[in-house]
Amino acid sequence: MSSNSPVFRRLKQAVAPVIAFTVMAYFIFHSLEGERGLLTYWSMQDRVSEIARVLEETTDQRKSLEQHVISLRATHLDPDLLDERARAMLNTAHPDDVIIFHHDGYSDVATAAVAAK
Repeated sequence: MSSNSPVFRRLKQAVAPVIAFTVMAYFIFHSLEGERGLLTYWSMQDRVSEIARVLEETTDQRKSLEQHVISLRATHLDPDLLDERARAMLNTAHPDDVIIFHHDGYSDVATAAVAAK
C-alpha cells in the first residue's frame, strides 16, 4: 500500500482529533479526581460544614458552662440552692429533715400529659 491510499489519508485526518480527545479526557479526569479535584473539594466543603456545626455546638456548650460557673460564684450563689444540690449529689440529709419518698414522682405528670392528648 502506498502512503496516498484512502486508508492512510483517513488515519492521518483522525490522528489530531484522537490526540485532542485524549488530552481533553486526561484533563477532565484529573480535574474531577485526585487530591485537588472537584470531588475532593466537595467532600472538603461537607467536612467544613460539619466542623462548623460541631464548633457551634461546642461554643454553645461552653457558654452554658460559663454561665453555670458564674452562677456558682460567691456573689451570685443562692445558699438554699447550694444546700439542695449538695444533699442531692451526696445523697445525704440532715437528721432533722423530713423526707417524703414518692414511688414514682413523675407518673402523675406522664398520666396528665397522656390524658391531655
